[in-house]
Amino acid sequence: MKRLSLALVAACFSWVSGAQAIDLQFLISWDPTLTERIVIGEPFAKQVEAASRGDMKLIIRGPEAIPPFEQLQPTSAGAVQLLLTHGAYHYGTTGIGVALDAIDGPPSKRREAGIFDAVDKHYQKLGIKLIAMPGSNTRGYHIMLREPLTANGDLQGRKIRATPTYFPLMKLLGASTVTLPPSEIYSGLEKGVIDGTTWPSTSMINTRYYEVAKFMVRPTFGNSTVLILMNLAAFNRLSDGQRKILLDEGRKIEEVYYTEFDRVSIKEEEDLKARGVRVTELPDRIKKELPRIWADGIWSMVLKKNPQEGEALRDLAKAKGMTR
Repeated sequence: MKRLSLALVAACFSWVSGAQAIDLQFLISWDPTLTERIVIGEPFAKQVEAASRGDMKLIIRGPEAIPPFEQLQPTSAGAVQLLLTHGAYHYGTTGIGVALDAIDGPPSKRREAGIFDAVDKHYQKLGIKLIAMPGSNTRGYHIMLREPLTANGDLQGRKIRATPTYFPLMKLLGASTVTLPPSEIYSGLEKGVIDGTTWPSTSMINTRYYEVAKFMVRPTFGNSTVLILMNLAAFNRLSDGQRKILLDEGRKIEEVYYTEFDRVSIKEEEDLKARGVRVTELPDRIKKELPRIWADGIWSMVLKKNPQEGEALRDLAKAKGMTR
């Protein structure tokens, strides 16, 4: 992991348990232009401060402080208290967060089914408390390309930026994968280092990817689930009331994201078309199988990384009719 600045380290340990007001360092994997930060991160921070009447203040730190793929360890170690991220960004440590992209259903159903508790139990073994797992509805992800799909309707020979959750689907479509942090995607597309990028089906306007990738693959697929995590020791040092506020506001932000994501996605698709981005359609043979292909690919990754816990989580989701 890159060395943290002395200023950040000092800030990270600036709060004292039991004080009337505390500052919690809140690390977010995405910059201010992206939907996850706009719809989840910033509102969550404001809602916690309001609900606590200023007793808790979340100090947002962006990916410039610690790179997205290196953020779980400092959270587990307590260098920062809170983290908003995606499971794919720390797949090297665990695949359980990734599994949520293969589990359907609204937040209330996920919690009633025991999915939240199972994921929370796992992360606590890593020294981390699960605060919330905001997930989208049906339009989670898509692919943007510099050129349309091949005549065969695939990505044969293309270099596509992707995180591990997309690898099985990219292999099926004949693409080779390139791992790039979000900050390098635009320049990679512009310079032809990559031929396309996988991404949640939002934030295409703010990131301006449409300027260098004029085709969007349809249909969209999967659901996009992110995680609000907290250092477990820091969570346990809070008062009962403070812990309740974090968990209550986490539950609320899950409900907001579930509906807001699809609304933003639909609007952005129309905006992209108005900016000259064209649709390139997957063939029917892949469209029909896409939900199963996506889920199977994710579960294969999860089971490879966490065989026993991954299988238990998959069995739980299947028993509730929430995964393929």
